[in-house]
Amino acid sequence: MKKTKIDWCDCTVNPVIGCKNGCAYCYAEKINKRFGFIPNWKEPQFFPERLKQLDSKTPKSIFMDSMSDVGWWQREWGDKVFEAMRDNPQHNYIFLTKKQTYPSGFHAIWSHRDFYRLKNIFIGESIDRNRQYDCSAHFDFISIEPILEPIDLTAIKYSLYTKQVIIGAETGNRKNKVIPQKKWIDDIVKACDERGVRVFMKESLRAIMGEDFRQDVLIWEVGENG
Repeated sequence: MKKTKIDWCDCTVNPVIGCKNGCAYCYAEKINKRFGFIPNWKEPQFFPERLKQLDSKTPKSIFMDSMSDVGWWQREWGDKVFEAMRDNPQHNYIFLTKKQTYPSGFHAIWSHRDFYRLKNIFIGESIDRNRQYDCSAHFDFISIEPILEPIDLTAIKYSLYTKQVIIGAETGNRKNKVIPQKKWIDDIVKACDERGVRVFMKESLRAIMGEDFRQDVLIWEVGENG
């Protein structure tokens, strides 16, 4: 397992590397360019040997696709990853996707989780712009990082599934990097509070939010999914 600076997890394990989303700010693609894990970033590859890292006996909250998007995983990859997670129930497992559909690899993890009624697997929707939010999607949480524009989450009151929203600003030195306005965050917090949804702000927002900076307890710390 690799320790991480990501605020909301303890470490990362990446059985898949590569992504087809094409985000201009993608830190994972930059890491791949530096270390050369795979030759073509847009052609994800599976590294099943990395699943042995889950054998650690110390319980951790693990981000399982920081170098990919589970939405692009193949079905057999999802099946093997799920088997490894089921064999190591001591951890919490966290996934993110920007896919609006339910592809085979993604569905494998989700359907297995629900079939076995596991409470330690959490699947989140990653968005950065307003048009991407869909309150009808069955995600446990929403990750808005980086937030690139005002995002209207008032419709979150209609969601039966979403229990947490994570918000973060763009980091790094990308040209035209977006600096969020405090009002963008305040509006999201208001919508979440009206619905009783937890809010977790990443450290990248501390200076912007000042006294309103907030980090509610994470749903994987209390086993609240589905």
